[in-house]
Amino acid sequence: MVFMESPKRPPSRGIKSKESLQFDYDKLPMSLNARWEPEDILKIIFPPQLQKVQYEIATKLLRFLSEKREARGREIEEWAAGNSISNSTLRNLVIPKLVRVGLLARERRNPTGQGEKDKRHEMVLVLSKRFGEAFQHIGREWNAIVETWRVKSREQT
Repeated sequence: MVFMESPKRPPSRGIKSKESLQFDYDKLPMSLNARWEPEDILKIIFPPQLQKVQYEIATKLLRFLSEKREARGREIEEWAAGNSISNSTLRNLVIPKLVRVGLLARERRNPTGQGEKDKRHEMVLVLSKRFGEAFQHIGREWNAIVETWRVKSREQT
């Protein structure tokens, strides 16, 4: 009996959900003329139809951080326990993606009196503007590219 080897699968089946955004201009969560809320922006990062639990956790986390301005590891742990939020989902999926896309920044702070060689650095989460700055830059650059193409095409005619 001869067994045929199955063809190798491609290393990737697309973009991993932890590294993707769902952006479809015709299906934005809100009109471009309306004032968006944090929940609307989170729908692009954690599409509720695909990542409902992560979306709900991210929404609660951003509300929590908007009130506190920053939160230390222990505060986040207590908040998660008090809201019956899975620590694993929060720390392994939600926080890393929010940091990766730039809605949050993760800082490590050296406690007062701690020596330089001591490796224990407290984690602090703070709201970040990097997401907005990146998309503004991308938008400006794209507009400049399109305008350059239009000017060049007018000059050629």
